[in-house]
Amino acid sequence: MDSTIVIAIITGLFGIVSGVTLAYLGAVLKFQKDLEAEYDKDLRNRRIEVYKELWKPLQLLARYDRPEPLTPQNLEKLSVEMRRWYFEIGGLYLSEETRKTYFDLKQAIQRLTETAKHSADEVLDQHDSKFILQKASLLRARLTYDVGTRKSSPIADS
Repeated sequence: MDSTIVIAIITGLFGIVSGVTLAYLGAVLKFQKDLEAEYDKDLRNRRIEVYKELWKPLQLLARYDRPEPLTPQNLEKLSVEMRRWYFEIGGLYLSEETRKTYFDLKQAIQRLTETAKHSADEVLDQHDSKFILQKASLLRARLTYDVGTRKSSPIADS
């Protein structure tokens, strides 16, 4: 057999094998990317549902128009609601960063409710109010970050 024909056959086979290999790798990568996208979409949808249940009691720590005054007694009730939410509804869905801000708020509430600085029904002073409201604001910001509700749509930006 002529060496040019052999080289042409080998080159052709190499091209076919390379093409099949690249097509296979491309399909595997696409499949993996599709699975990741589906997982992310499902996790986001689940987070939205469970985060709504935490968002509701956090209205006690709204910057404006709070439904009740900030007292150690009300913070203790909120802390109990948050614990129930964490173990019964949504703690499993918190991202690592959001989990950290959740527990930062819980610790801040604990600190304010365990100090003898305020009686149970006494309204918190401005310093303590500002401190606890800042912790709550950080948690709400992290919750919205996890579900992407404060970002503009990538579809609308196109």
